[in-house]
Amino acid sequence: MKQKLQRRLEHLKNNQEFQDRLQEMRPQKSIWGFLGVILFFFLPELLNVLYYQEINNWMVNFAQTAPSPEIGDKLIWMSKNLFDGEISWLNLAIGTGFLVWLFKGK
Repeated sequence: MKQKLQRRLEHLKNNQEFQDRLQEMRPQKSIWGFLGVILFFFLPELLNVLYYQEINNWMVNFAQTAPSPEIGDKLIWMSKNLFDGEISWLNLAIGTGFLVWLFKGK
């Protein structure tokens, strides 16, 4: 199994098409690349931690105007699961990885 993974990794390292696609995905070394990573990965986490109660209260009020009670209940359930005031460490790790890739890349 380990040898099979090593072969696939070597294949990806030598595959020029994969390397080109990987470079296309890399954030650009500019203020827009930096702001894109910050706004997409870090700002939502900050807003979730600081304003989760206000967001949930707004969703409860919004759900009262839903076309049917089932939709309103699903909106409330979804908002309570999404906006719980906890940090998504996976999202922060991905954002940090992109920032490191942005500044340490070629």
